[in-house]
Parts: sequence; structure tokens; C-alpha cells
Amino acid sequence: MTDVRKGAAIAAAIVLLVSLAGCSATVHNASTTSAIAAPTPSPTATIPVPVSTPIPAPAAPPPAAAVAAPAPAPVAKAVAAAPASPSSAACVGTPAGIKHIYVSISQQHLWACTGGVLLLDAAVTTGASALTNVNDATPVGTFYIRNKVRNTVLAGHDVNGAWHDPVTFWMPFTGGIGFHDSPWQTFPLGSQLYKTQGSHGCIHVPLGGLTTLFSWAPIGTAVTVRT
Repeated sequence: MTDVRKGAAIAAAIVLLVSLAGCSATVHNASTTSAIAAPTPSPTATIPVPVSTPIPAPAAPPPAAAVAAPAPAPVAKAVAAAPASPSSAACVGTPAGIKHIYVSISQQHLWACTGGVLLLDAAVTTGASALTNVNDATPVGTFYIRNKVRNTVLAGHDVNGAWHDPVTFWMPFTGGIGFHDSPWQTFPLGSQLYKTQGSHGCIHVPLGGLTTLFSWAPIGTAVTVRT
């Protein structure tokens, strides 16, 4: 029994020895391979490939509707000039702030001005200048208002008869000649019939215009009568 155990022990030792020798060879081979360093490959120079940077596209122009069109320049329109008025021309030359009454016998018209500003423009009737047996023509020249009377009667007589005429306003400017209304007159003021059917030398003014004239013109206001 003892010999058998000895023999088995020897056989096991041989097997272990063979096993250890195989592992060593494997380790050696690995060790040799580790000892000889493999040449390190030279780094390959990497040439960077330029990457095209995207260029942003230009902004699209705003739509035509978004751009405000310039306003068209105003076009001057020709305006027809107003015809010259004889009433405005009548005040030319009157000193500023001065009241003056102008009468034209040929035009049978009256203008009342304050400086160059027209207050009243009215048709009138002057004296019957064509009568040959009396002198009823209205005197020409520059005079001044001498008095202002309301609700009176104008009376007188000549070779053709007498008169007794009630008036609402009476504004004498020389002798018995002055401005007054004439409710008895049957032809229109401003008519050329004045030459034979006009006044005894006074100036007939429409009642509306005379109302304005009476309150506007103080005593001393200048009156210029022209042919």
C-alpha cells in the first residue's frame, strides 16, 4: 500500500511540473512581446479641410407696399381774380382811421369809408340837373356834416311849386342840401331818371343805408361830391 501511494505521488509531481512549464512559456512569450516596444507610428499631419462658412443671403427688400411713397407736391391751381369793385377803389387815399363819404353823380352812387375800409356802398338819387328853369343840381365839392336830425319835415318852394316832405333821417352838409330818405320816390335809386325827376339838390339814400350812415357818421364827417 505504501509503495502504491509513493508511485502515485511521483506521477502527480511529474504532471504538475509539465503544467508549470507550459504557463511559463506563455508568460515568457508575452513578456518578450511587451519588452520590444512596437514603433510608435509617426503622427500623420492632419491638414484641416476648410469648412465653407455659410454666407447669409442678403435680406429681401421690403415689399413695395411697405415703402411709403413720397407725398406728391401740391399743385398750384390758378384762381380767377375777382373783378375790381368800384366801391373798394372809392376808399383809396382816405387816411387811416378817417371817416369820409364819397358821392358820384354820374354813377348815382355813394360810398362811406373809414380809411381804406368800406362801410357802405349804396345807390342814390341826386338833384334834377337837367331842369332849365331852376338850379336843382347837387353841388360838387368837399363839405362836412353840419347836423343830424331824426323824424323831421323838409319844406321849401321854387318856381315849380312847394314841397313838404316828412323824412326819418336828415343830415345836411351845405346850406339846405344834405342826405335824407325819400319814401315818395317812384323810380329806383341809381336810375338816370334823376336828371329830370331827381331831388331839389339833396341826396336821396335808401332807408337801410341811411340808418347805418346816421349812426356811423358824426357831425364834422367829410362829404365829397364828384361829377
